[in-house]
Amino acid sequence: MLLWFKMSMEVVEIKRGVHKTLKHILHPKVVAVISVITMFFVLVGGALVTKTDSGLGCGRHWPLCHGALIPSNINIELIIEYSHRMVSGVAIIVILVLSYQAWKYYSHIKETKFLIFITILFIVIQSLLGAAAVLIEQTAVIKALHFGISLISFASVFLLAAIIFNVNEKLHTATVQIPKSIRVHFYSLFVYTLIVVYTGALVRHKQSSLVCGGWPFCSNDDPLAFSSYSLEQAIQMGHRLLAGLLFLWVIGLLIHIYRHYRNNQFLLYSWTIASLLLLLQVVLGALIIVTMLNSVIALLHAVVISLFFALLCYFIMIARRVA
Repeated sequence: MLLWFKMSMEVVEIKRGVHKTLKHILHPKVVAVISVITMFFVLVGGALVTKTDSGLGCGRHWPLCHGALIPSNINIELIIEYSHRMVSGVAIIVILVLSYQAWKYYSHIKETKFLIFITILFIVIQSLLGAAAVLIEQTAVIKALHFGISLISFASVFLLAAIIFNVNEKLHTATVQIPKSIRVHFYSLFVYTLIVVYTGALVRHKQSSLVCGGWPFCSNDDPLAFSSYSLEQAIQMGHRLLAGLLFLWVIGLLIHIYRHYRNNQFLLYSWTIASLLLLLQVVLGALIIVTMLNSVIALLHAVVISLFFALLCYFIMIARRVA
């Protein structure tokens, strides 16, 4: 009898320990961090699939790989594609948990419900596009949409995490004043950045990354030879032009903020960070050409624009609150 009692108490203690551990693991802040990290890997994984041309690493089969749960004849393309699928599957589960917790504990914050809707909607669209890219032959124009969808998914999860961590209170954004003219810039940059991102994805899907040997011109020896461009070269140079205008826009806005709103420290410092990210993005874009499409440089190129876009979305959330 005494032995049974001791064993029962041990079982109770084990259950309490498990419950306590699960409570810590499933804390909203922990789930938020895991969600951001997971979505980051989904984003990077998708870019890696494209850059290594591994989209058909599992053949025309989805969600299985070559019709099997554990495929044979494993190669690097299969590993990249199948790993990306598995991470995407984990991301869906984690995001559902995050959405439930955000709705339960943070729905009183006005952006929460909208962000939950956007997060779930775009992760579903992203998954369907990924499946369609495998099951159905698609044009580069359609495939290029995938990265933009992933970008919005990542940004929405990033904003939910910012809400859960109460970043606004820590940064005292309730007292921040963002003039209407600056808000218009933020909204416009949101749309324009997506266009630039789409053209960048189109460059990759049209195999146009290295069709121009020079930088910043397609051929530095003959920079104005526009009439001789092939379609791929036109896509590459079109992306460079749009990206260059984005950079000038962001830097011009930084100069404007410094001249007229330098006392607004949040606006000045945060947009300085955004500008540095975009400067790094331009440098990485040039290095892609110089290094002949080095995989690490190319992935960093995708990562930096993702961070810039997420930060821009955060500015828009703050701007809407103080409007």
